[in-house]
Amino acid sequence: MLFAIDINSQVSAQKRDILKLTIEVRARNGKYQELFQTLEALIPMIREEKNCLDCHIYRDMEDEDVLSLSFHWKSLPDLERYMQSHSAGALLGAIDMLAETSKVCFEPNSPMEGLDSIKRMRKKHST
Repeated sequence: MLFAIDINSQVSAQKRDILKLTIEVRARNGKYQELFQTLEALIPMIREEKNCLDCHIYRDMEDEDVLSLSFHWKSLPDLERYMQSHSAGALLGAIDMLAETSKVCFEPNSPMEGLDSIKRMRKKHST
């Protein structure tokens, strides 16, 4: 029985180490379809990135112009490494061009922030 408890503790510790990034975007007027298609095309590339555990796109049921992107990374350094990739540049560029507003949340324990928080992560490593 003690062995089972140890396994569960290890699994719980591993889940706590996973970094979840959520990006919520509101499409510019008339740009929803273009934004959705662009983000949908990027999802397979993001999933192929090293230590990306999961990536999904969701449409808000109450506000049809709002999309949420949900990413799970093995660690913060893995997310930082991704932010240096071409697909991250394409993702941020699409959001800049096609979204009216955007919010970012790093979990666990982070309030929603502006997109600048992940842009800073990209710039931090490019200098």
